[in-house]
Amino acid sequence: MKKSPGLYSLGQIIYHNPPVQEVPITTHPKISENAVVGVNSMIIGDVTVSADVFIGFHNIIRSDSSYPFYIGRRTNIQDFVLIHCHPAQFIKVPGRKMGVYIEEEVSILHHAAPHGPLFIGKNTFIGQHVSIYGATIGRNCVVMHGAVITNHVKIGDNRFVAPGQSVYTQDQADALPEVPHQFKNLNQEIVDHYYRLGKSYKMNTPLAF
Repeated sequence: MKKSPGLYSLGQIIYHNPPVQEVPITTHPKISENAVVGVNSMIIGDVTVSADVFIGFHNIIRSDSSYPFYIGRRTNIQDFVLIHCHPAQFIKVPGRKMGVYIEEEVSILHHAAPHGPLFIGKNTFIGQHVSIYGATIGRNCVVMHGAVITNHVKIGDNRFVAPGQSVYTQDQADALPEVPHQFKNLNQEIVDHYYRLGKSYKMNTPLAF
């Protein structure tokens, strides 16, 4: 982990959380030297950002009221995304309590608001303007634009949430269909693109570090 805490020239803020009752210990983010963080993005508190993660412009990732956050490798968080967690709440992953846990190769599109306690499984697509407040979302899922997921529902692997659909009971989550054939490769194409785009931003522009 290389990127040091501080205020950066293009408005990036990487800083420790302020101590409060729910999180009395201050912790700096841990960000891979191979990750990309774009203009005016903020990362606060106990957040681990793994290798080859793309964090675009004007994002807020704020672990200042809850258990730690983890963002897995080759995940892309595009622009104007807000990631936070309800005070003191958590999900359980093996051996740890986490506020937000995002596995590898997840796409989170513009203006999404993934709010913990939250788990998102590998190779899952979260569309534009998706609102999530407390959920477990499995692997290889597609959550289309404008969907709402809440009330701590558990969505299994390979499930499809339609545009604008609300999922707020476990019965609704259990009834979700499998991802349609035409969307099977949607996320992987985006992951591959943002991996290459992040490398190019770092090599050819001053807009990300």
